[in-house]
Order: sequence, then C-alpha cells, then structure tokens
Amino acid sequence: MDEWEELARTVPATLMQVGSGMEAVRKIQVAHRKIQGRAGLMRNIRFGMPVAIAMSLFDDPAPVGVCPTVTLEEARCEISRGAARHAMADHVFVRYVELLGIQHEPPCTSRDTHHREVIRFTAMALEKVREAASLAEAAKDAVDIAETLLPQPELKTEWALAAQDLAERADYEATQALEFVKRARDVVALEFFDTWKILRRGRARSAEMKEWRELALKVPGTIMLIGDAELETLELIQAAVSKFQKHVELLQEVRHGTATATAVDNFTDPDPEGALPTELLENARRGMSKSAVRHAKAHHIFARYAAFLGIQGDEEYRSWDNKHQEAAGSMVAALKKVIDAVSDAEAAKDAVAMVGILPYQCPLWELWALRAQNQTSLSSFNATLAILDVRQAREAFFVEVLRAWLILRRYGSLQLLDDSASLWSSSTPA
Repeated sequence: MDEWEELARTVPATLMQVGSGMEAVRKIQVAHRKIQGRAGLMRNIRFGMPVAIAMSLFDDPAPVGVCPTVTLEEARCEISRGAARHAMADHVFVRYVELLGIQHEPPCTSRDTHHREVIRFTAMALEKVREAASLAEAAKDAVDIAETLLPQPELKTEWALAAQDLAERADYEATQALEFVKRARDVVALEFFDTWKILRRGRARSAEMKEWRELALKVPGTIMLIGDAELETLELIQAAVSKFQKHVELLQEVRHGTATATAVDNFTDPDPEGALPTELLENARRGMSKSAVRHAKAHHIFARYAAFLGIQGDEEYRSWDNKHQEAAGSMVAALKKVIDAVSDAEAAKDAVAMVGILPYQCPLWELWALRAQNQTSLSSFNATLAILDVRQAREAFFVEVLRAWLILRRYGSLQLLDDSASLWSSSTPA
C-alpha cells in the first residue's frame, strides 16, 4: 500500500507535464502555417501567376525546407508519448484507489470520466494529425505532378486545383487536431485537480487505515485472552455441575426414605464449599457475556481492517469470518444453556421449598420432591451441554487466532515483527 501511495503521489506531476506540454501544439501550429503557405502558393499558380513569381512570393515558415508532413509526424510522436505517460499514470492511480477501496466514490468517478475524455480527445487528435499528414503528402504529390505539366496549362491548372484542395483539407484537419489537443489539455487539468482531491482523501484514509491496522494487530492476542477467560468459565460450570449432581443424589436419598436430617448430614458440598451452583453459573454467564462483547469488538476491528484492504471476498478472510461465526454461535448457545440451567435450578429451589412445608411422604410431597429432583437433573444436563459449547467455542477461538495471524502476515502487518525477529537472530551468537 505504501509503495502504491508513493507512486500515486507522482501522478499529479505527470499530469502536469502532459497537460502543460506545448511541443505538440507548437509543431501542429508550424505544420498548419506551412500547409496554409502551400495552399496559397497553389492558389496563385492556379489563378495564372507565373510559377517563378509565385515561388518568389512563397514564404516557408521555419524550419525552412522542412515538409509539413515531417512536422506533423513529430507532433504525432509527441501526442503518443503524452498518451503513454497518461496511461501509465492512470494504471498507478487506479491501483491506488482500488487499494483504498474508493474506486466507486466521488471524486474517483469524476476523475475516471475526465480520464476517458482525455483519451477520447487524444485519439481524435491523433486521427486528425494522421489525416492532415496524409492529405499534405497527397498535396505535395499533386504539386510535383503539376510542375511536370508546365507545357500543358489545362492539366497543370487541374493538378494545381487538386493540390490546393488537398492542402486546404489538410489545413482543416490540422486545425481540428490542434483543437482536440487543446481540449485534451483542458480536461487533463480537471483530472489533475480530481487527482489532488483523491490524494488528500487517500492520505487521510491511509492514516485511518494505519490506526485500524494497529488495532487489528491486537485481535489475535485479544481472542487468545478470551479463550483463556473461557477456561475459567469452564471451571465454574463444571463446579456447578458437580454441585447439581450432589443435590440430585441428596434428593434421591430423601425420596427413597432416608431421613432428611441424616441425608443433609451426609451431604458433601463440592468445592467451592458454600457457593450455590446458581451463583457459579451467574458468574460464568457474566464472564461469557463480557467475552462475547470483546469477541464482537475484535470482529468489528478485523472486519474494518479487511474492508480497508478490500479482501472481504478472499477465501482466507471468509474462512476466518466463518470460524468467528462458529465461535460466536457456540458462545451464544452456551449462554442460552447456562440461563436455562439457572432457570431450572430456581424451579428446583421452589420445589424444595414446597417439600419442606408439606407432610413427609404424602402424595403432594412425593410429587414436589420428584419435581425438585428432575429440575435439578435438568439443570445439570443443560450445564453439561453448556460445557460442550464452551469447549467448541475455545477450539474455534484457536483456529480464528491462527487464521487472523495468517491474514496479518500475508498483508504485511507482521513485517515489523518478522524484521525484528530476524535482526535479533542475526545478532545472537551461534
């Protein structure tokens, strides 16, 4: 990008050279005067002026003795060279605006329009120069023939008339060529101003892109931290599952006839002791929510950087984005299951409260005790599914980090790190 930006900064100077070059104009003007002089010479001869007198009155514009076709050929070469420089400048600038991703926005669209107009006027100027040169050459041939027919006045007059007509047509075509060259120069000036506007915008966009690149460099590390945070989430959910399983065992013992006091005395609360499983799940939910927000921000940053690079359609980026969506989907699924587990645990808590106020082992007591056991089992089941989703998310995080790293390396964002590593390696004793 930086290399193309440096090349793009040379485009205005190139356009200025193309637009301010007067050599082609000067040569066409010289050829125009020479052709006019020859047309006047033929007109005098045709109207009966002796050739010797007509030649003595003929004033050949400088450079004296140079045929206008030669001058027109030199003008054609100048126009062609200008067109080549114009085309090369366009190639550089088109590549630059494509890298910026603004090729379909103004003033790029205006610049493209002006560029095409310059090409059209230049092509027409070249065509007119060629036609003028061809007609001038034909006029010269007619003059040569007329000079050989001096003993035959009628034929001489006819050829002189033909030479005059050809010269006047060549004069007209040269005038048209001059007009198209001037119009092309005028439009080049408009293209020049469009180019400056784009460069100013490009510099601002380039600075913005560098900021996004700096942020994008932090994305792999951020996702790795998210993966580490989800390891803590796994531990919280696993602890909650252990507690749920112990609670299910306790409820089973009570339902099967073990005295409540005895069952409670025999109950061993898994680590962390005293912490309710719903509290653990709530802590896990808050952690996952924070991770989801950070993950979404990381995606926004990397997607914005990819948009600057214009690689949203590349297979490498789409692969990274798919893996991000997979990780995000697993996180959402885990969050939903944790929320469901908490909801089921709250329902189980309400059922346990009913068990505590109903007569022991009456039909309603048995119903509420079974419900408490089932809701607790369901909480354990949902929490277990959440563990699987979190593990899938962490696996996707790992692949996402790897693919983000590859993209950053491919587009040169890690070049500085590579250079630093190479420097360190070269300075380290063997």
